[in-house]
Amino acid sequence: MCIPQLIIIPESTFDLNPGALLLADCGCIILISAMGLDDAYRKALEDMSLLNPQITASRSGVSFDDGKFNIPLFNRSFTVSFPDIKVEEVGSETPPFKLLEILLMHYLINADGTGASDTWITYRQLPGANLFADRFTNLVSRPMLESFGNDAEGLRQAGLAIGGQPMDRSGDVSFRFRALPKIPMGFILYLGDEEMPPSISILFDSAAPHYLPTEDLTILASLLHSGLKGAKRTKVTGRGA
Repeated sequence: MCIPQLIIIPESTFDLNPGALLLADCGCIILISAMGLDDAYRKALEDMSLLNPQITASRSGVSFDDGKFNIPLFNRSFTVSFPDIKVEEVGSETPPFKLLEILLMHYLINADGTGASDTWITYRQLPGANLFADRFTNLVSRPMLESFGNDAEGLRQAGLAIGGQPMDRSGDVSFRFRALPKIPMGFILYLGDEEMPPSISILFDSAAPHYLPTEDLTILASLLHSGLKGAKRTKVTGRGA
């Protein structure tokens, strides 16, 4: 299942195009072909209709109660009603954007019950990652460095704020997250010096492809950056969560 090409542009520079879907997220706009997104959404709904909810809940590590899958996503929680599909964020009246609905449905559809391996891999080690490497750089790696490349303490505080656990690894800041119940994620920040620029490694448990295709894991990593950036902004402005 191929998610349409994504383009990130600064919020201050976009023009509303009726042929595209614009989704605001942490100061950026995710620009997606509306037709491609609708096709992906319809296909996900079709695939969801074939699921056995009890088996799916067991395989994906989520609960299924009162006709709803309950899915934690980083420090947020979502429900997916079944069999009449409706995705909602717990504690929010704002409907999730469609790309996020597709990602959560894909997680349920693809889940096969494989346990976490406790072996980290980088994005380039995911199946077919060469097809999406530039997208990952533009959506995740470069924005993460722009936000935190020279702010180790800010990244440390943001990681804690969205439920991350510090890891005992090399690097200047490293955290582990439960992105989804069966998908651990992590990152390692290496601060730069006079000779080397800062760098960051985004890590996935090697079992992640059993739950989401590589293009969806790009979006999951982008959501990690958005959460970290939002936590940093809240800390700076002193606003409540």
